[in-house]
Amino acid sequence: MLATLRNIFSVAAIVQTLKIMEPLATTVMDLFFKNRPTHPLPLIGLADLKQATRTVPLVRRDGTPVSLEGDEFEAQFIAPLPIKVKVNVSASELNDLRAMLQQPQAVEAWRRNKLEQIRATARNTTEGLCTVVLNTGKVSWPVALEGGRAETYEVDYGAPLTHTPGAKLTAASKPSAVYALLRAMDQMIKQAGMGGKVEFLAGTDVVAVLMDIADASRTTVQANPIRMDLSASKISIGNYAVHFMDEFYPAPVSGEWLPKVDAKSLIAVAVDQPGTVYYCAIDSISANNAAVPLHVVPVARDDDSGITLIGQTKPLPARPSRATCKCVAVD
Repeated sequence: MLATLRNIFSVAAIVQTLKIMEPLATTVMDLFFKNRPTHPLPLIGLADLKQATRTVPLVRRDGTPVSLEGDEFEAQFIAPLPIKVKVNVSASELNDLRAMLQQPQAVEAWRRNKLEQIRATARNTTEGLCTVVLNTGKVSWPVALEGGRAETYEVDYGAPLTHTPGAKLTAASKPSAVYALLRAMDQMIKQAGMGGKVEFLAGTDVVAVLMDIADASRTTVQANPIRMDLSASKISIGNYAVHFMDEFYPAPVSGEWLPKVDAKSLIAVAVDQPGTVYYCAIDSISANNAAVPLHVVPVARDDDSGITLIGQTKPLPARPSRATCKCVAVD
């Protein structure tokens, strides 16, 4: 049965199933990390990352992004770490699968169900990594070690730009004050050489204030030279679009739900400076150590109670830090 499962989860079979599955949508990745190349090596040189970040990224002060079990990496390389999960397949489920082997559509549905569990977890984790990079300018994520210990994996690309407004927005602010704030953040990005098209993400408290300002401006639109257009997911003011961001992602250890944008923050992002998610070569003999977005291999469980599907991928998100500007816009 193990050999049968290896055929069911061969590279070609996985690729074919992924093609017919609905694409997974995640906001930060889809908006700001659109480049997703595979990288044939388990290490990424700083020269490669420079193409994505426009500056040479820093590693931790000890010269390595992370040191696990005594392994040392060259300071000029980043060593991405894998997302590695498992799904147990019980002996009784294997018996049910055996009865379906002559029904290709049933086998396809079964494989799709297992892949969906692994794919969704990997995608949500990558979305969390991208969110941290967008907000902080660095990858910072816990690493699970043996014995329940944890260490932080960190790759620092440099801090994002920050803007401190002369006065924070309130419900009594005029649309012109909103426009002036957006323009100031836009100009900071352009003066950093990251120019082009800039869009904004607003946390929940900022959204509430902007909605109050937009509502008040409707009654004085003829006297107000700046118009604010409110839709279900964004506010447009002048030539700027402010997208509402009320999404959360779960912290991998505590399970605490963290906002993708702090409630009181406004983030400006140069969308014509796309971020990159490198999918690096995974450490898997069954995958020939190849660079693939997702690999699954079945292995027999030691207690003879079934088989475990091990899925892994090795993404490293990177983005120009100075193409992002953050501001605490409301009290």
